[in-house]
Amino acid sequence: MKWTTANVKHPNYTAKHELYVGTHTGSFKHLTPASEKTPHGQTNLCQLSTLDKESRVTSLAFGDDTQTEILLGRAKGAVELHYLGEENTSSTVNFSCGPIVGLARYNNKLIAGIGNGTIQSLEPDSATEPVTITVGTQIDHLRQCQQARSIVATGGKERQNNLKVYDLSADGKQIFTSKNLPNDYLQLEVPVWDSDIGFVDGPSVLATCSRTGYVRLYDTRKQRRPVACFSSEEHGMSFAALVARGNFIYTGTTMGALKAYDTRRMKTHVHTYKGFTGGISDLHLDETGRFLSSASLDRYVRIHDADSTVLLYQCYVKSKATKVLIRRLEDEEEACVVGEDDGKPVVNESLKQKTVTKSTPVDDEYEDMFEQMPVVGNSDDDSEKEEVDNEPTKNTKQKRKAAKQSSKTKKKKL
Repeated sequence: MKWTTANVKHPNYTAKHELYVGTHTGSFKHLTPASEKTPHGQTNLCQLSTLDKESRVTSLAFGDDTQTEILLGRAKGAVELHYLGEENTSSTVNFSCGPIVGLARYNNKLIAGIGNGTIQSLEPDSATEPVTITVGTQIDHLRQCQQARSIVATGGKERQNNLKVYDLSADGKQIFTSKNLPNDYLQLEVPVWDSDIGFVDGPSVLATCSRTGYVRLYDTRKQRRPVACFSSEEHGMSFAALVARGNFIYTGTTMGALKAYDTRRMKTHVHTYKGFTGGISDLHLDETGRFLSSASLDRYVRIHDADSTVLLYQCYVKSKATKVLIRRLEDEEEACVVGEDDGKPVVNESLKQKTVTKSTPVDDEYEDMFEQMPVVGNSDDDSEKEEVDNEPTKNTKQKRKAAKQSSKTKKKKL
């Protein structure tokens, strides 16, 4: 698909997804790319009259494995809990300070990473003061491991705020802290700024990206220093967002470049995703790892195919998008209904007919063209083929006669 600024949807994009987008103005929107009638329709999930300058959405995450709860953090220190379902209810929890740079759920407690360098945990329904864990002087992001929800990681600017991993089941004990690379050839310290963090299919392997232009891969079981690293000193990249899955790390820069790196060979990128005109603020993969959603400061949210890098969906959200989540849309209608007598699944014929008509459309002009074409294989056609085959032998005989006559005329002239 060519580069464009219009709302587009690729014809081959048939996956059932829905998007939740947080913006710079504080609005929280719901988009349904799977809708056939309004794939670019938007619904505000919060009241716009209550928003102010400090309502910027700074964190967005799912609160459980079933993805039925969304945790939304704002710059003013407020956290909203949105419960997805038939009623779509929500509640608000206020922390002592902000901004909220990361959210997590563990043992019915709400875990929030604060920009001032602390991690606070509290129960949403209780009036007790939150439990505070000091991790440094400043952090840029807090990420929870989906495979082991008791593990969280933080990262920020400067060496004292580098990558750290904590175990919430052990009262917030620090189980890992990263170590910087050796000094350069001038014996100067390599600058550290972990702007985003991602777990790679487990609590032991982590990936970080930096505004100073590096992507690092850590293995907590081997060493404190990174086991693989990519540095873009020559290109001048400034990485702002990261998401990892399997053998690939997807990173977005402040200049609108989205690239994928292979953890087995980090010397250069393996994929480049096009279509951006502004800095990338957030990335999120679906549960299958095939569809990559992104939020950009050019006020667009996009969905790319992670393998083929094709732009599948693009929508203008009217505000600078800061956070995005992609979720599988649950089917409202079931194609199979269980019978009361024998318990066997009975296929709904109306739905079956609809699927058949959609998958095999009939084109009248195409059918008429084939009806008007002559039938191949009749006896008349075979006789015509024999005559055509005999024509080249006749032509060769005529050519030989003409050559003999021309030779006789030449002899007479002599």
